[in-house]
Amino acid sequence: MRVPPLRLIEHAIAHLRAQAGRDRALPISLLIVNVDRFKLVNDLCGHAAGDCLIEHIRDRCARSSRNLQVIHIGADEFACLLPVTAFDSGEGDRIADRIAERLLEAVGDPVSLGRHIVHPTASIGIATDRFGTLSPEELLRGASIALSHAKQAGGGTVQRFCPAMFADLSDRATLEDDLRGGLLRGELLPYYQPIVSLGSRKIARFEALVRWHHPHRGLLGPDQFLTIAEEAGLDDDLLFSMVRQACRNAGEWEGRLGLSINMTPRQVCDPTVALRLLRIVFASGMRPDRFTVEITEDAMMHNVVAAQETVSTLREAGIRIALDDFGTGYTSLSRICQLPLDMIKIDRSLIQSLDSDAGRKLVKVVVDLGQSLSMPVTAEGIETPRQARLLNEIGCTFGQGYLFGRAAPASLAARLAGAAPLAIAS
Repeated sequence: MRVPPLRLIEHAIAHLRAQAGRDRALPISLLIVNVDRFKLVNDLCGHAAGDCLIEHIRDRCARSSRNLQVIHIGADEFACLLPVTAFDSGEGDRIADRIAERLLEAVGDPVSLGRHIVHPTASIGIATDRFGTLSPEELLRGASIALSHAKQAGGGTVQRFCPAMFADLSDRATLEDDLRGGLLRGELLPYYQPIVSLGSRKIARFEALVRWHHPHRGLLGPDQFLTIAEEAGLDDDLLFSMVRQACRNAGEWEGRLGLSINMTPRQVCDPTVALRLLRIVFASGMRPDRFTVEITEDAMMHNVVAAQETVSTLREAGIRIALDDFGTGYTSLSRICQLPLDMIKIDRSLIQSLDSDAGRKLVKVVVDLGQSLSMPVTAEGIETPRQARLLNEIGCTFGQGYLFGRAAPASLAARLAGAAPLAIAS
């Protein structure tokens, strides 16, 4: 029977205090180390390889400091206890911070797992009991909250708990409650960003991007609530709501322009989501070949077999599939060929490199790849006429970005749909 993490930490703290000859008043720092993207290692390399990686990381943590007690408290998580006696001088926090940085370096060394070499990273949350007055539960709660902030920062970082994080946690809980109500009240709406043909400057389709008209916080972008929606299990409801509204709006566009919408990696790996999406599209009367689903490379990394099933289901119904954010993930060309795709979207980070010779060559390689696979290429994040001109010259088919327009409400998209080609200064 698995021992709960709190019980393990309670026993470890009691042992440290016994060694120090104290019942309490032993200053301790608790560092929670979480291996980033561990599920991806299990999916790619197998669970045996994942177990091997965990053993490597446990050894590395233990070797990083002789004063550190390392406890494996979860599949991809360790608790590291550090007794420190220098808090009066202010040195204690600095010692814990230095050890945390040492842990990041140790975890980050490459690990050979059979045919794969992985480069692990970790997120670390720190909480400190400076006077030995906190309970193990309070210490664990503080370190866990700090860890959540470290992971939200993108992983590979260290965060130290501070009281303000409680306020952030409360605010997040409030926003989650608001989101549940907002979905029911129709506060979340699709906004539309044009995707244009770089040759003619005519709009080819719109990408639907969600915006939240919060009654008190104003207009919120997806970066402020999408993660909350996924963690709260609201992402499917949000997707279906966007598809219903977007199909209805697209019926008002002149020229029968196309519509793109995004699916998360988890949704792409869930065939039931695809079937429900299809029912919504067919019920709207929208022709499936006007509809494009954009997926990221991460979808293939999670479960390529399930992703294949979803993609095949959608394409057999006539819906197009675009590989989004190409150039930012870990997908090999062989994995791309495993999915029947219709188009590729180059990530904005590559487009920003067009000013350099190496950047232009890299973008051209992607465009040539798309052409060789008979997949039109869309460049995201175009901001200047020069970028648009260079992309057109190297054969990129479509462009998207602030140069052509920001995401706009349905009423403005309908007007743009019937407008002349976009006039862009060259």
